[in-house]
Amino acid sequence: MSNTTLLLIAIGAIMLAALPLAAIMKDFLPGFMERSAGLDQLENRIYVLHSEAHDLQDRVNALVARRNQVSSEKHRVDSDIRKMEKTITDLADQPPLFVHEVGEPSAGTTPFLVNIQQEKASAQARLSGDRAAVNPIWRYTNVAEVWAGSYEEAKQLVETAFPFKLGFQKSFQKQAVAAEKAQADAKAKAAAAGAPPAARKKAAAG
Repeated sequence: MSNTTLLLIAIGAIMLAALPLAAIMKDFLPGFMERSAGLDQLENRIYVLHSEAHDLQDRVNALVARRNQVSSEKHRVDSDIRKMEKTITDLADQPPLFVHEVGEPSAGTTPFLVNIQQEKASAQARLSGDRAAVNPIWRYTNVAEVWAGSYEEAKQLVETAFPFKLGFQKSFQKQAVAAEKAQADAKAKAAAAGAPPAARKKAAAG
């Protein structure tokens, strides 16, 4: 046989084998292509769901952070409320303090703090018939803030406002006496130096 004859026989054999294969591919390819397209759609859907899951996780994290912040603020507010309640309770348990003002603050005056108590009227006051009405405030601590130009003047003002014959006992606090003594020393030094005395400065009570 010649080469041409062999070639023709080979081509015929290939064509005979290709016909069944072509029939098989004709049935198989559409389903394969359809399944491939379905996989692509599923892949795209998975990608979308993955992105949405990330968004939801970010929202959850933000909500958790906000909840923790609110919880921390609530804890702080509760702590402040407990402290305020304790302070109110402590203040309610403390006895009241009554402050009496004597004199007027002005240039050249100094505040003197005086402890005031009302004891029973003296024998002389009882004999003269002078009795002070009982006031419940004297069961507690009373302080007089006296504005005067000197310690002696302050004593006179206190005696006028709270006379001994009505049972009042007075005692100047050490700070007031010390302030007056310091001012007297300053005046003495200024006079010795031949300089005019320094102007008095207003002092805060207590």
